[in-house]
Amino acid sequence: MPRLAQVATARQAQLQDGRRLGFAEFGAPGGRPVILFHDLWGNRSVRHPDDSILKRLDIRLIGVDRPGYGSSTRKPGRGLMDVVDDVMLLGKALKLERFAVLGFSAGGPYALACAWRFPQIVTRASVVACWPPLDHPRGFRAMHPLYGRIFQLAAGNEALFRLILRGFLTFDGQRPAEQYIRELGSSLARSDQAALSNIDLFVSRRNMWEELRSAGSEPLADEIISLTRPWGYHLQSIRAPVDIWWGEDDRFCSPVIGARMAQMISKATPHCESQAGHLLLYSHWEAILRALIAQ
Repeated sequence: MPRLAQVATARQAQLQDGRRLGFAEFGAPGGRPVILFHDLWGNRSVRHPDDSILKRLDIRLIGVDRPGYGSSTRKPGRGLMDVVDDVMLLGKALKLERFAVLGFSAGGPYALACAWRFPQIVTRASVVACWPPLDHPRGFRAMHPLYGRIFQLAAGNEALFRLILRGFLTFDGQRPAEQYIRELGSSLARSDQAALSNIDLFVSRRNMWEELRSAGSEPLADEIISLTRPWGYHLQSIRAPVDIWWGEDDRFCSPVIGARMAQMISKATPHCESQAGHLLLYSHWEAILRALIAQ
């Protein structure tokens, strides 16, 4: 496992194996630390646009770029636990004795991995609209039909998947990033479309997509492929307390996923929101954070 050599700036750490780890901090500098794992299309900046919420709750939010995202160096062939190792080293460099973890969508499996592997360090975990395990056909069927088929291709034919994804990003790079965000939003629930009507949130998501596609298709392919492999732990083995949030109107990840996870994790607290979709991280931001830092 690589060891963290130093923190080069407030937004980047240098790993001893030569890789860089991008991160950003928001909220109260001396507040209760929460490390956030972003979604598939996100980066270190994922959060509600109103940072006064973080300050009011006395939270120091630390968003981390996974390998290949933002200013983090790509690591071909990486798995979930490689990311967990990097984040734990960052926590040590920032002198965080204990902290909470928050995972949104594709970031959920990483937050759960931290809770499983380091229950003595992770005070509490929260997963929001979490992806299911994708090492079984049931997982693909629990996702949006189009994306479920795409992810299943990633699991079955990596070379073809990388080729198709490269072609898509080449095509998408010829049009404004706003167009893709609008198209993605139109495939989601009305509550999600309402969330994206917030101009600050829309601009934030657009900027994230611009940064991601500028890096090319390989980092995104690495991410998707890693999530179609066995995660390296069983949900039943997680001993840290976990909040599981899902929206009944989620069209990307079936509500069945959250309900099933809540049954399998011994210290899980389920939060099913009837008027929410996949983007409930934003619509229920303050409630999610309050539960996460509750003693």
